Amino acid sequence: MNTAKLMNKQKFDYFLNAVLYCLWLFDLKCNSVISKACDFIFSPIPKYLLPKKLKERYYKGQKYVNDNLYWNKKNFNLGRAGYNLMTICSFYSYFLMFIIMGVILKLKGEINTFILLALAVTSSGICYISTYKTIYTDQYKQYFKRFAKKDEPWHKKWKIITIAFFFGAFASIIFGVYLCFAILGVKVQFPWM
Repeated sequence: MNTAKLMNKQKFDYFLNAVLYCLWLFDLKCNSVISKACDFIFSPIPKYLLPKKLKERYYKGQKYVNDNLYWNKKNFNLGRAGYNLMTICSFYSYFLMFIIMGVILKLKGEINTFILLALAVTSSGICYISTYKTIYTDQYKQYFKRFAKKDEPWHKKWKIITIAFFFGAFASIIFGVYLCFAILGVKVQFPWM
């Protein structure tokens, strides 16, 4: 493999894994807050209303949940973070789908449902191929261990990059729809324009 291609692939892997790591940390924080709120609200139920045998069973199950599910930082289990990354990446690929859809509509005047479905599947496939190695192999665990050792400025930098990546995905969808209409010659007026 060409050295330049290998370096670009490594940078892309690093980028996706850093974004995935930040999404995972955000997911941990959200689940921690939700878990504490639920524990506060529902803790009187097992404490005061369950018999002793069921209470022991409940607390034993609660320990298992806290030790083994993905909000445990030691496990590096992705939980929803992998799905979030896949969704964000698919938004970028749909940008291209809207442009192609606009060109097809401009040339033919109508679009076949099969072609529209093929465009959506192709866009999702591009996203799936690009993020497969990041999410569905254990490669992310090595990156996560390395990222956990990074200093606070690194975490702040990648948190900002992740937020920009997230909002950029939504902006690309809006811009893709805008370009689709622009290709068709339809005047689009956004509320902020």
